Amino acid sequence: MIRFGTNLLVYAGLWTIITEGRADSWIVGGPVVFAAAISAVLFARRQRCRWSAIGLLRFVPHFVRSSFHGGIDVAWRSLHPQLPIHPQLVEYRFQLPDGAARTFFMGVVSLLPGTVSADIRDDLLLVHVIDDRQPIQDQLEKLEQSVGALFATPIETNPKGMCPS
Repeated sequence: MIRFGTNLLVYAGLWTIITEGRADSWIVGGPVVFAAAISAVLFARRQRCRWSAIGLLRFVPHFVRSSFHGGIDVAWRSLHPQLPIHPQLVEYRFQLPDGAARTFFMGVVSLLPGTVSADIRDDLLLVHVIDDRQPIQDQLEKLEQSVGALFATPIETNPKGMCPS
Protein backbone atom coordinates (compact mmCIF):
# COMPACT_ATOMS: atom_id res chain seq x y z
CA MET A 1 0.00 0.00 0.00
CA ILE A 2 2.92 2.35 0.74
CA ARG A 3 4.43 1.63 -2.67
CA PHE A 4 1.12 2.39 -4.37
CA GLY A 5 0.75 5.67 -2.45
CA THR A 6 4.32 6.69 -3.27
CA ASN A 7 3.83 5.89 -6.95
CA LEU A 8 0.54 7.76 -6.98
CA LEU A 9 2.18 10.88 -5.49
CA VAL A 10 5.15 10.74 -7.84
CA TYR A 11 3.02 10.24 -10.97
CA ALA A 12 0.55 12.92 -9.87
CA GLY A 13 3.46 15.30 -9.35
CA LEU A 14 4.89 14.51 -12.77
CA TRP A 15 1.47 14.98 -14.36
CA THR A 16 1.11 18.35 -12.62
CA ILE A 17 4.51 19.46 -13.92
CA ILE A 18 3.87 18.25 -17.46
CA THR A 19 0.45 19.94 -17.66
CA GLU A 20 1.62 23.07 -15.85
CA GLY A 21 -0.94 22.47 -13.12
CA ARG A 22 -4.00 22.82 -15.34
CA ALA A 23 -7.01 21.53 -13.42
CA ASP A 24 -8.87 20.45 -16.58
CA SER A 25 -6.02 18.05 -17.46
CA TRP A 26 -7.07 15.78 -14.59
CA ILE A 27 -10.05 14.50 -16.60
CA VAL A 28 -7.52 12.44 -18.52
CA GLY A 29 -4.68 12.59 -16.00
CA GLY A 30 -6.57 11.17 -13.03
CA PRO A 31 -7.31 7.79 -14.60
CA VAL A 32 -3.88 7.67 -16.27
CA VAL A 33 -2.02 8.45 -13.02
CA PHE A 34 -4.13 5.91 -11.11
CA ALA A 35 -3.57 3.20 -13.76
CA ALA A 36 0.18 3.93 -13.85
CA ALA A 37 0.43 3.65 -10.06
CA ILE A 38 -1.44 0.34 -10.04
CA SER A 39 0.62 -0.99 -12.96
CA ALA A 40 3.87 0.00 -11.27
CA VAL A 41 2.89 -2.01 -8.19
CA LEU A 42 1.55 -5.03 -10.08
CA PHE A 43 4.38 -5.33 -12.58
CA ALA A 44 7.29 -4.14 -10.45
CA ARG A 45 10.06 -6.53 -9.66
CA ARG A 46 10.21 -7.34 -6.00
CA GLN A 47 13.76 -6.04 -5.97
CA ARG A 48 14.39 -3.20 -3.53
CA CYS A 49 15.70 -0.03 -5.05
CA ARG A 50 18.16 2.07 -3.09
CA TRP A 51 18.46 5.80 -3.58
CA SER A 52 21.21 8.11 -2.52
CA ALA A 53 20.33 11.62 -1.36
CA ILE A 54 23.82 12.82 -2.30
CA GLY A 55 23.46 11.07 -5.66
CA LEU A 56 20.17 12.90 -6.20
CA LEU A 57 21.79 16.23 -5.35
CA ARG A 58 24.47 15.50 -7.95
CA PHE A 59 22.11 14.06 -10.58
CA VAL A 60 19.64 16.94 -10.75
CA PRO A 61 22.21 19.65 -11.63
CA HIS A 62 23.87 17.28 -14.12
CA PHE A 63 20.53 16.56 -15.79
CA VAL A 64 19.45 20.22 -15.84
CA ARG A 65 22.83 21.35 -17.22
CA SER A 66 22.84 18.63 -19.90
CA SER A 67 19.24 19.41 -20.87
CA PHE A 68 19.95 23.13 -21.10
CA HIS A 69 23.12 22.79 -23.17
CA GLY A 70 21.56 20.08 -25.34
CA GLY A 71 18.44 22.18 -25.93
CA ILE A 72 20.49 25.18 -27.01
CA ASP A 73 22.60 22.98 -29.28
CA VAL A 74 19.54 21.38 -30.93
CA ALA A 75 17.87 24.78 -31.36
CA TRP A 76 21.03 26.24 -32.91
CA ARG A 77 21.35 23.31 -35.33
CA SER A 78 17.70 23.46 -36.37
CA LEU A 79 17.85 27.21 -37.05
CA HIS A 80 21.25 27.17 -38.77
CA PRO A 81 20.96 27.66 -42.56
CA GLN A 82 23.19 24.64 -43.32
CA LEU A 83 21.48 22.41 -40.73
CA PRO A 84 24.77 21.07 -39.27
CA ILE A 85 23.68 17.62 -38.21
CA HIS A 86 25.25 14.23 -38.62
CA PRO A 87 22.69 11.74 -37.26
CA GLN A 88 23.85 8.25 -36.44
CA LEU A 89 23.04 5.24 -34.34
CA VAL A 90 25.69 4.82 -31.66
CA GLU A 91 26.25 1.74 -29.51
CA TYR A 92 26.94 2.15 -25.82
CA ARG A 93 27.85 -0.74 -23.53
CA PHE A 94 26.05 -0.59 -20.19
CA GLN A 95 28.13 -0.44 -17.03
CA LEU A 96 25.03 -0.47 -14.80
CA PRO A 97 23.59 -3.85 -13.85
CA ASP A 98 20.20 -4.86 -15.17
CA GLY A 99 17.40 -3.32 -13.13
CA ALA A 100 15.86 -0.02 -12.14
CA ALA A 101 19.02 2.08 -12.52
CA ARG A 102 19.61 0.85 -16.08
CA THR A 103 15.97 1.42 -17.02
CA PHE A 104 16.10 4.93 -15.57
CA PHE A 105 19.32 5.63 -17.48
CA MET A 106 17.70 4.63 -20.78
CA GLY A 107 14.75 6.91 -20.08
CA VAL A 108 16.96 9.85 -19.20
CA VAL A 109 18.97 9.37 -22.41
CA SER A 110 15.75 9.83 -24.36
CA LEU A 111 14.84 12.96 -22.38
CA LEU A 112 18.06 14.74 -23.29
CA PRO A 113 17.90 16.85 -26.47
CA GLY A 114 19.54 15.27 -29.50
CA THR A 115 19.47 11.68 -28.21
CA VAL A 116 16.92 8.86 -28.17
CA SER A 117 17.32 5.35 -26.80
CA ALA A 118 16.51 3.32 -29.89
CA ASP A 119 17.15 -0.33 -29.03
CA ILE A 120 18.66 -2.68 -26.47
CA ARG A 121 20.71 -5.73 -27.37
CA ASP A 122 22.01 -7.64 -24.34
CA ASP A 123 24.33 -5.14 -22.64
CA LEU A 124 24.32 -2.68 -25.54
CA LEU A 125 22.15 0.41 -25.81
CA LEU A 126 21.60 1.71 -29.32
CA VAL A 127 21.23 5.50 -29.20
CA HIS A 128 20.12 7.74 -32.06
CA VAL A 129 22.13 10.96 -31.89
CA ILE A 130 21.76 14.22 -33.80
CA ASP A 131 25.52 14.56 -34.35
CA ASP A 132 27.94 11.70 -33.82
CA ARG A 133 30.89 14.09 -34.10
CA GLN A 134 30.13 15.15 -30.52
CA PRO A 135 31.71 13.25 -27.58
CA ILE A 136 28.64 11.02 -27.23
CA GLN A 137 30.41 8.11 -25.53
CA ASP A 138 31.86 10.42 -22.86
CA GLN A 139 28.50 12.12 -22.31
CA LEU A 140 26.71 8.79 -21.93
CA GLU A 141 29.39 7.51 -19.55
CA LYS A 142 29.09 10.62 -17.35
CA LEU A 143 25.31 10.31 -17.35
CA GLU A 144 25.52 6.63 -16.44
CA GLN A 145 27.94 7.46 -13.60
CA SER A 146 25.47 10.06 -12.34
CA VAL A 147 22.56 7.61 -12.51
CA GLY A 148 24.67 4.97 -10.76
CA ALA A 149 25.34 7.44 -7.93
CA LEU A 150 21.63 8.31 -7.77
CA PHE A 151 20.71 4.64 -7.35
CA ALA A 152 23.63 3.96 -4.99
CA THR A 153 24.98 1.56 -7.60
CA PRO A 154 28.66 2.36 -8.00
CA ILE A 155 30.15 1.67 -11.38
CA GLU A 156 33.69 2.18 -12.55
CA THR A 157 34.66 4.16 -15.59
CA ASN A 158 35.83 1.37 -17.82
CA PRO A 159 37.40 1.92 -21.25
CA LYS A 160 36.23 -1.52 -22.35
CA GLY A 161 32.69 -0.25 -21.78
CA MET A 162 33.10 1.88 -24.85
CA CYS A 163 31.96 0.63 -28.20
CA PRO A 164 33.45 1.76 -31.47
CA SER A 165 31.17 4.01 -33.49
